[in-house]
Order: sequence, then C-alpha cells, then structure tokens
Amino acid sequence: MPRVDIALWSPHIIAVTSPNRAKPKPETSRVAVEPVKALHVVSAPGPGQAGYIHYWVITAPDGEEEIQVGVELADQRIAWSFPELGVHVRPFIANGEINARGKIFRVQHLYGLRPFNTDTAMRALRDAVDFRVAYWVDNNTPYCLLNGQSREICMSCMGFAMHVLFPGKTPAYPEIPKDFPRIGGDVYHTTEDLLFYLTGLNKLPMEAARRESIAAMSGPKTLHEELIRLSVMAGDDVQGAGNAAVAETAKPPGKRRVSSVRPAAPKPAAKRPAPAS
Repeated sequence: MPRVDIALWSPHIIAVTSPNRAKPKPETSRVAVEPVKALHVVSAPGPGQAGYIHYWVITAPDGEEEIQVGVELADQRIAWSFPELGVHVRPFIANGEINARGKIFRVQHLYGLRPFNTDTAMRALRDAVDFRVAYWVDNNTPYCLLNGQSREICMSCMGFAMHVLFPGKTPAYPEIPKDFPRIGGDVYHTTEDLLFYLTGLNKLPMEAARRESIAAMSGPKTLHEELIRLSVMAGDDVQGAGNAAVAETAKPPGKRRVSSVRPAAPKPAAKRPAPAS
C-alpha cells in the first residue's frame, strides 16, 4: 500500500503528518549546577565578607554569659542588636568592653562564618545587606530577649540576624527556611540552630556523618567542640522546623550558664510564625 500523507485543516493551522516519518526529538537544555563552596570560617572581618555572621560570648554585669551574633558589613563594621542599645552599627570588637547605657558588658569574639555556600546566594546577600540593616537601624529598633514580647517591635541579636539573612513578607517574622533545624527549644529558634544551619550539619541526619563533616571543617577548636556538642544533642534524624505553627503562649527554654568546656548559652530569639488561618 502506498504511503498516505494526510493534510489536517483547522481555522488556525495547517499541518501535514506522515505515519512513517519519525518526529525529531526536542533538544533538552542542560542546567548548569553552581559549585558549592566549602565552609569558610574567619577570625576577624575582612574584604569580601559582607554578610558573614559572627559569634561572640558576652558577659553581662551580673556575670551571666550568653552568645551574641552580628552581621559583618562591607566596611567591616558590625551590625547587631545588643542589650540596652538595640539595633545599631559599630566598629568590630575582638575582645574588650562595651558600655551599654552605664552597664558594662565584656565581649569576646569567637568566629565568623560565611552564611551561604554558593556565590549567587552570597552576591544577593551582599547587594541587599545594607538595605536590610538600615530598615531596623533607622527605626531605632530596641533590644529584647525574645522577639514580639512587647507592644513595640523589638529585636534580639538572633532575631536581627535571621531578618537580615531571611527577610520575611512582614517585619513580624523572617522567612525561615524549611530545612532550618530545631535542636533545643520547641518554640524559639536559637543561635545553636543557626550555627547548625550555617555549617551545613542540618543536611546530615545521622550523627556519625556529622562527626566526619566536622572533622573535615576549618575553624578553631572551640567551633569544632561546639559543633560536636550540638551534634550529640541533636541525635539522629534531625528535624527541620521551617515555618511550623507554634502557640503564642508557649514558654521559651530557660537560659543556661556557661560551663568550662563550651561557649555560652544561646539566646532563644527568633519565633516561628503561627499558621495562616
């Protein structure tokens, strides 16, 4: 039987089909995968580090020690929310004292970390960090231990860092990543959770795999010891909390004093938003 070509007519198109003619396969475009950078740990501010998250131990006048986090700016100053002073920008301090409205806090720098492991994410953060910081500075945002625990908008160091890294649709809550871990508190994310996330340990559900990753990391011994402690605390099958619902009346975890073998207790400061109704 001879081959039959059938003309198909429609008000919009004319096409000719051939039963025996193979249709060409569409070309598939390959999407380039951006290289993932190894964890970069620093001991001081420096060029090209805008957006880096730095950790300190601060000692209050009553002797209580806690973790303080801040964001490095392009001019190597630090933006943070500090007790008594609120959100502000100041020169980097490695070791010394800060007079906060007559209260003297001792400050000791621990380490700084690159928060994102791709150049694209870091470039976006560098381009936006000044704008994100300026919003809270220009509004004279006061300090509070737990975000949202007063009638006015106030900000802890952890809450401020989260808003800079993951700005939300409103000033009330940051847009917390779905794989952001929850190690200690049931209601509030802590600086421990942030450290776990920044080092990529949240992507390793098993404690043994995290141990191997920690051993291969750069950074000071204090960082390795803290990560090992957090890894043991997290156990196996680490759960990311993301934007899980929480009750407004739930109580945050209590503060902990600093032992001789690990850094200060974190500030439970970034509350997860309630579900949309």
